[in-house]
Amino acid sequence: MRWCKICFLGMAGLLLAACATPEQKAARAAAEKAAEQKLKLDLAAQCDTRTAELMQAQMQNPAFFSDPANAKIAEEYRQKVNLPIFQSCYRLAWDNYMNQVRLQQAQDWAMQRRWDNDMNWMMFRPRWCRSSHNGRSYVYRC
Repeated sequence: MRWCKICFLGMAGLLLAACATPEQKAARAAAEKAAEQKLKLDLAAQCDTRTAELMQAQMQNPAFFSDPANAKIAEEYRQKVNLPIFQSCYRLAWDNYMNQVRLQQAQDWAMQRRWDNDMNWMMFRPRWCRSSHNGRSYVYRC
């Protein structure tokens, strides 16, 4: 295994991600892409199962639109995806998913804050607050 010099400095646990090999980075990128595609298919399946099947076929075949054998299926895919009712349903499913993620994040933050408040009687701990701006969350010292 290859190690870089940064890993042996002070905060090795936080810097291990910088020491990933190209194979590890490629595997991580492939896993992220697979998870993103699965999420897209799950959201589409909530709206229309046939459209989700067509989306899966399109994701698995890079030459989906250019292959003459798939011309009829590709046209059906375009029609299904461009339906306003499917687009609005997909948007609602996406908004629902994002709200669930935000709710889970808020619950995690509330639990962390309760833990911080419980520990304040034992020792001085700097107070860290969390907020978000333009959809990006950040942490600052209050």
